[in-house]
Amino acid sequence: MQVRVALRTLALGAVVGIVAAACRGAPTPTPGQTPTASPTETIPQGGEIVVAAEQWPECINPIVGTCTGLTWTWWSVLQQVMPGAMELDVNGNFIASPLIEEAPTLENGGLTQNPFTVRYKIRDEAVWEDGTPITWEDFDFTWRAILNTRGTYTTAGYEQIEKIEPGDTPKDVIITFKEVYVDWMDLFGGVYQGLLKKAAFTDVPGFPDKPNLAKVMQDNIPFSGRHWILESWSKDQAVFVRNENYWGPKAILDKVTFVPRTDQATEIQSLLSGEVAVIFPQPSDVSLIDQVAVNPNVKAVGANGAYYDGLWFNLDKPPLNDRTVREALMYAIDRQAVIDNIIKLNNPTAEVLNCGAISFPHIGPWCKEKVFEPFHYDPQRSIQLLESAGYDCSQVPDKPCTKDGQPLTILYSVNAGNSRRETTQQLLIEKLRAAGFGVRIKNVEAGIYFGEFIPKAQHGIVDYAQGGSVDPGITGTFSCQAIPTEENEWSGGNLARWCNPRADELMRASDRALDPAERLDLLTQVYRLQAEDRAFLPLYVLPNVVAWRTDKVAGPVDKYVASNYGVFWNMWEWHLPAS
Repeated sequence: MQVRVALRTLALGAVVGIVAAACRGAPTPTPGQTPTASPTETIPQGGEIVVAAEQWPECINPIVGTCTGLTWTWWSVLQQVMPGAMELDVNGNFIASPLIEEAPTLENGGLTQNPFTVRYKIRDEAVWEDGTPITWEDFDFTWRAILNTRGTYTTAGYEQIEKIEPGDTPKDVIITFKEVYVDWMDLFGGVYQGLLKKAAFTDVPGFPDKPNLAKVMQDNIPFSGRHWILESWSKDQAVFVRNENYWGPKAILDKVTFVPRTDQATEIQSLLSGEVAVIFPQPSDVSLIDQVAVNPNVKAVGANGAYYDGLWFNLDKPPLNDRTVREALMYAIDRQAVIDNIIKLNNPTAEVLNCGAISFPHIGPWCKEKVFEPFHYDPQRSIQLLESAGYDCSQVPDKPCTKDGQPLTILYSVNAGNSRRETTQQLLIEKLRAAGFGVRIKNVEAGIYFGEFIPKAQHGIVDYAQGGSVDPGITGTFSCQAIPTEENEWSGGNLARWCNPRADELMRASDRALDPAERLDLLTQVYRLQAEDRAFLPLYVLPNVVAWRTDKVAGPVDKYVASNYGVFWNMWEWHLPAS
């Protein structure tokens, strides 16, 4: 399961530079384009398909962390209905979404510096599902809801906004910031955020100035500004129908139904049998492409993804609150064995990931130094470190090291049913024991794992994925204030619970740094502190695989397989196969 994080675009030189990076070479998009058929093929109109979701959220509120912390909440529901201002193209570059006329620049008046403002011109034809116009008031309401909803996943960036007001018309949105904020393109859009419809929430507490949406949208989204309307949602299915009031080209299919298939073997069998038309499975401990190749009506495509798996430590939980124990643990984990025995089955070129979070060797320049490279499997080094911390390791490997008569035992959890992580867990147990650690396994159903177990710090070691982009923004994921606590109702993106005041200073400075060299230096310093604090251990880049029934669905099904959006982002372009 992927955990959602904020993303950034590439900053260049000054405000002019960041705008150029977002806009030049990317012409203003029209509100979508209907796929064209070859001269001998006619695209069938209408029809319906069923697709599988490998994880199923507990709720679908797009603001509350217990609902929206799961990437699959967005992939299977929210991105289908929530419009946004800026979005990523298929190559991961920010462009204007169909909601706005063009990306803001200094040249077109969309950006100003003193004060720092962003101005959006909403398309005149842009409307909600009931035909009412999308206006500046929806931006203003969304901002206020994010700041005032109890248990909000993250307020990163939104707390930097001073005010939102209209320009010459209600379709003009002027957002004034307290200071320069490089990550402006991620707000009200990006990957994991969008606009709320103000008129849908007139009865919520605090409406309209301090709306608290914590108790609503548990099982419904009462609006849409994209190609689909969520007709119904339950624990058993999510049903989408075409939004006939969408202002651009309409979805080709009439209806798409998502069904949960959280056991991967069942998910694959559902595809092979024709019960579902598309699956987007996480790579497992076997070759997924080989598994589905047995059916000639199934096509599968794999690609390097924009997420990576890591082992994340609960730095508040003994014995992991001891830095020396964490250091020993990092030498007790055989990452190369995981790559060789599991990950290369779906990505033969896979390597151990040693970049700081959230950076990738294949996305942008942000992995300047491989700060986690020194940590390789060395059980004797692990034992030496533990002995230096007062542990008795004389009975290893028969028994774990002990201190004051108590065995050194680590709680190790993954989301139940994820065969790749469960196999990784089993592989690492024996490695850990040889390095002095006892292991207690507690695997948890995905919805609880990501919605409660990790945010409420009930874990020891956990395995989950983080996302990257062409420019990582990490303040909302690794700052001290982003740690979920009982006081903030377990909201916040810092599930790793790493808190380093110096890193906080560097992260805040990186949010204001417009010079790419300066930002790279600031982020590299943060990555060094992550490694110095032994805060977590990255594992590998997560490859993506999509498989579909060519006799049930056609179109650009694999277009977004390598993106943060996931394969369902463009399902409005999908259609039934031509007869």
